[in-house]
Amino acid sequence: MRNYFLFGLVFLFISSCVRVADVQINEPVDGLRPVYAIGSWQEISITTPKPIDYLGKIYYKDDTIYAVEQYKGIHIIDNSDPTNPTQIAFLEIIGVRDLAIKGDILYADNATDLVSLDISDIENPKLLSRVEDLYPNLDQGFPQGYEGAFECVDESKGLIIGWEPATLENPSCWR
Repeated sequence: MRNYFLFGLVFLFISSCVRVADVQINEPVDGLRPVYAIGSWQEISITTPKPIDYLGKIYYKDDTIYAVEQYKGIHIIDNSDPTNPTQIAFLEIIGVRDLAIKGDILYADNATDLVSLDISDIENPKLLSRVEDLYPNLDQGFPQGYEGAFECVDESKGLIIGWEPATLENPSCWR
C-alpha cells in the first residue's frame, strides 16, 4: 500500500511539471467579443429614438423610463400612459452600463469616466461634471469574471468599453 502511495505521489509531482500543449479550437464556439469605443467616446448627445437591442438597468422617474442600452446610451421613454409607452429620445453615452438619478441630475458611467447631466429639460440635457478615469480597470485585455473563449483584444482599435456575446471562429484567447 505504501508503494502505491509513493508511486502516486511521484506521478502527481512529475505530471504537474509537464506543459500541456496549447488548445486549438477549430470550430465556431459561443464566447465574448470586445466592444471598442468608436470616435470620441467622451461626446454625449441626444438623438432620435433607437431600437432596443441589449437592455441593461432600468430607472423610473416622473412618468419617464430611462433604460440603459449596454455600452451605447440611454433610451428615454414617456410612460405617462402605461398602456402605450412612447420612446422620446436616445441619450448617446458611450460605455454606459449603469445610471442613477437624484432630482434633475442623471449620473452615468461614460467608458472610464463618471458624468452628471442636468435633465430638467430632457430634450436638451447639459453636462454638469465629469470625473475622469474613475473606472481605470475597464480597458482590460480580457473579460472580467468570465471563463471560456473570447476574441483577442486588438489595441489598435482603441478603448474597450465592454464585452458582448458572439459566435467566434477559431478563437485563440480563452481563460
